[in-house]
Amino acid sequence: MSITENSADSKSKTLDSQEYILQLEQELAERKRSEKLQHALFKIASIDYNSNDLDLFYQQIHSIIDKLIYAKNFFIALYSEEDLSLTIPYFIDEKDDNHFKGRKLPIGKGVSAYVIRTRMPQLLDLSQINVLIAQGEIEGILGSADFTSWMGAPMISANVLHGLIVVQSYDKDIIYNDNDLMLLNFVAQHVANAIDTVVNTQQRKDSQLKMAKQHRLLEEKNQDLNHVIEQLKATQEELIQKEKMASLGGLVAGIAHEINTPLGICVTGVSHLQEEYKIIKQSIDDKTLTEVNLMNFFEDMGEVLVILSTNTLRGASLVNSFKQVAVDQSSNEVRNINVLQYIDEITLSLRPKLKRTNITIDVECDSRLFINVNAGAISQIFSNLILNSVNHAFDEKTKGKILIEVYEKNASIIIRYRDDGKGIDDEALKLLFEPFYTTKRGEGGSGLGTHLVYNLVTGSLKGKITVKSQVGKGLAYLIKFPVG
Repeated sequence: MSITENSADSKSKTLDSQEYILQLEQELAERKRSEKLQHALFKIASIDYNSNDLDLFYQQIHSIIDKLIYAKNFFIALYSEEDLSLTIPYFIDEKDDNHFKGRKLPIGKGVSAYVIRTRMPQLLDLSQINVLIAQGEIEGILGSADFTSWMGAPMISANVLHGLIVVQSYDKDIIYNDNDLMLLNFVAQHVANAIDTVVNTQQRKDSQLKMAKQHRLLEEKNQDLNHVIEQLKATQEELIQKEKMASLGGLVAGIAHEINTPLGICVTGVSHLQEEYKIIKQSIDDKTLTEVNLMNFFEDMGEVLVILSTNTLRGASLVNSFKQVAVDQSSNEVRNINVLQYIDEITLSLRPKLKRTNITIDVECDSRLFINVNAGAISQIFSNLILNSVNHAFDEKTKGKILIEVYEKNASIIIRYRDDGKGIDDEALKLLFEPFYTTKRGEGGSGLGTHLVYNLVTGSLKGKITVKSQVGKGLAYLIKFPVG
């Protein structure tokens, strides 16, 4: 082998050795880079997403990326598709300080908007940006424009665009390349997943806090409503009791007026007898009494005694009727009553009201029907139903009829009450049992009469009540309660 051949062979081996060493260095660099990338991804996956400190989260992301590529100038922008805006929660820049941190900006047509619009990672320098401006793709640069290299990568998770990560260099010796762009884009996708998790976690916490707050507010409102309901119930009970007492007061006034007539006649009769007695006695004392005078005195006395007997019996009947009905209405005592007789007593107690009308009441009931019942409830029910018909169903002096049927069927008492008065429309019928509803507001109607009837039937008697009516065809109630 010649010296020339030996020299060529030596040079070839040297070149092969240098290529090998260069290849090894590249492999080591790639391996080191791969290890850095894996370590970065591990750190991203290890971030505590349950923390409420998002600034700390962004700082951690910045620190991780800074170990992979030069990221002294770094910011994260979050994209809102709803109002087409970019919010910058994290911003570090040696030229612009923190001027943009926390700001919300319209998407516009800047460099960052170009990344958002294309949904692609971009590696740009000033010359390329000027070309894009000339092409109308972007309109300008927001912030410092003396950078030497700029990279932006969209953060996309499950096809949802969360925003972008931007790094830039002002150092002429630090120029990003395609490998750096691929690395930033790769990391950006993992950061997007992390942000997605953070946002979901935060939204879940916010939702839980909001639900807890709403639950507390609902509890407070529920307590307030329960308190108001209790007050309304107490007020309603008080008004119902007042309505009962008002009804009893009206009964007292009516009976007092009714009793006044027979008592007045009795007083007149007694006065007449006293005068006749004085005349006869004087005649006896004067010894001027004649047989005719004595017979006239006896005749007058007989007539007056008949008048006194008739009117005292009438007064006694009224008092007995009033006494029993009044006691029943105020005591709510359960006792055995003859239904037909008791209804007669109730209508008799309402005679002062009824005699000023042209209304007749017919009662169809077996005279042998006895029941153990809250007599006061029965009295209040019939009194209110009759007075309701008197006050609402008929005009003054209009001829009318009320029919009451009572019978026992299947261990229940059935009461059918109807009048042939004006009737009411469907709208009024729906509100008939509501408290304070009346068709004569401002004319003395309290709106508690039928409500009281409903409470007595469903509460005191444990029964049911229904009502039907048509305008011009009267009104009818069906009451059913168990015999106990």
